[in-house]
Amino acid sequence: MRLKFFNKNKQPNFFIYAIREIFLVVIGILIAVSINNWNEKRKKNNELNQLLVKVKEDLKTDLTKIEEVVKHYQSIKPVFEKVLKSEYTIEDYKNNPNIALLIFGYPELTLNQRGVSLLEDFKGNVTLEKEKLVQELIMFYKEQLWEIKVDDDLRAKDYNENFTYWKNNTDWWLDYVQLKVTNEFIEYALKSKDYKTRVATADFFAYKVYLPELDKFKLKGLELIDKIENINE
Repeated sequence: MRLKFFNKNKQPNFFIYAIREIFLVVIGILIAVSINNWNEKRKKNNELNQLLVKVKEDLKTDLTKIEEVVKHYQSIKPVFEKVLKSEYTIEDYKNNPNIALLIFGYPELTLNQRGVSLLEDFKGNVTLEKEKLVQELIMFYKEQLWEIKVDDDLRAKDYNENFTYWKNNTDWWLDYVQLKVTNEFIEYALKSKDYKTRVATADFFAYKVYLPELDKFKLKGLELIDKIENINE
């Protein structure tokens, strides 16, 4: 039968059939691989979209926290100005003891990093546009968190220096830490150049250094929120 098959010149037809079958198998494999790759890419894209939404929500929360800090400093800005211009009187301090607590403390700010940390760990093939946005978000958080931390450390250091100095060198400190404004403190606040120097330093760190960095975070943060919303439409 074999001899008869080959004698009738069926060999070319056999090879054509075999090649066709192999071709169909290869096409099937390629299609299956393509579908699998498409599914994986879709899953990764959905995962990235969820991470971007998480970062967007973190940004919104951060902006709310920043706004609270800004409002605090805006509310006490007139107090800084009046102290530095020596416009307060003994009666002012007695009628409004909060004036005496101007640089007793400072509002702390903790920004969210969970979302961007997950974004840093994300692995997957995504569009070039999303890859650029991911890198922009990561760099934004790294740079801004560092800048804010540096300025926050300056505020903390200044506060601690005031705290330590007053604790070790004044007679009114025990009352002051109990939020009692004594005549001794009022006299110090009104007549001492040391106090005005400390207030001026706190004013500088807050309004010339710290708040400008928060403003930068707000402006760029709002821009990035818009980008996330647009890219996920």
